[in-house]
Amino acid sequence: MLAFSKEWIEALAEELKNDDEYQKAAEGFDSRFQFVVEPVPDKGVTERYAVGLKAPQCDEVWEGIRKDVDYTLSGPYSIFVEILNGNIGATKAMVTRKLRLKGNMTNLLKYKRAIDLFVAALGKVETDFEGEFATS
Repeated sequence: MLAFSKEWIEALAEELKNDDEYQKAAEGFDSRFQFVVEPVPDKGVTERYAVGLKAPQCDEVWEGIRKDVDYTLSGPYSIFVEILNGNIGATKAMVTRKLRLKGNMTNLLKYKRAIDLFVAALGKVETDFEGEFATS
């Protein structure tokens, strides 16, 4: 399924919802989280994508940018591809300012184990990329 589509975020939500270890680690987090993925036109990605979910329940998903979220992770499509392919860690991408995080970082760090499991779940979702990032 196409990365950052409604189908993709629904699949991620299902993966997280059914992961007992994630559910336990994220207990009490209760936050809306969204990805805002910027285009990389010179690589064939011309659209901005925005999808999100309410964690840890994962009973709410959406497509499009919302203002009523607790956390927004944003950056270029190319960096998200690197993360999803396991070539760079999400934390390293934020520290090196390749990705931007808006939200209460102190609260987020209380749930480091849940974050690690969230990132691991990203790798379990079937993901197809577009433009020059597509695999043949």
